[in-house]
Amino acid sequence: MAERTGLVRAQHRAGEDAVQRAYTAFIDHIQECPPCRTDGADCDTAAELKQAYRNAKDAAVAA
Repeated sequence: MAERTGLVRAQHRAGEDAVQRAYTAFIDHIQECPPCRTDGADCDTAAELKQAYRNAKDAAVAA
């Protein structure tokens, strides 16, 4: 039973790490990208990074 609990915790932690990495990539991009900063709208890269974050979050919740 302890092995299974450890596996579940590891999977949960991996999901949280993936969400954090995706969110950080999105935030870092929008802080550095001139169109994202000045226009307040997502450029194509920001839109892709935002979708990657949403996908990671959905996967973490489903796990």
